[in-house]
Amino acid sequence: MPDNHQSLTLLAEAKSLGMVTAFVRQGGFEAGLPEQSLGELDLMIEEIFINLCRYAYPGNSPGDVVITHASPAPGSLAVEVADHGIEFNPLAAADPDLTRDLRDWSIGGLGILLVKSLAKPLSYRREQGWNRLTFGISASQ
Repeated sequence: MPDNHQSLTLLAEAKSLGMVTAFVRQGGFEAGLPEQSLGELDLMIEEIFINLCRYAYPGNSPGDVVITHASPAPGSLAVEVADHGIEFNPLAAADPDLTRDLRDWSIGGLGILLVKSLAKPLSYRREQGWNRLTFGISASQ
């Protein structure tokens, strides 16, 4: 993450989504992303954060999430979402079969596919007990 990064730490609770979205959107605004890219950023953050809230910390005790963003160049934003919950690499998950009839679909997979299609670059690593999903978005995508 570039030196000009900003971070927000909060509990992995759905009620925190508004704060997370506003925090990352502000980073995108400061990086000079156009409105369409900010909308895509909102979608990605919602998908990543809500899935983390639902699955990273089983039981009734949500853990911490650290959201970090930085602008490596004008018109681009790098975002990292880090949690120390259950290890999960979303990039290793199989993409859903979009040719199947909608009635035959199982729950899951579409949000990850959405993030894969919008984020450039996109990476995951497990580091010292933390899941770290990092993605970029730029005005030129």
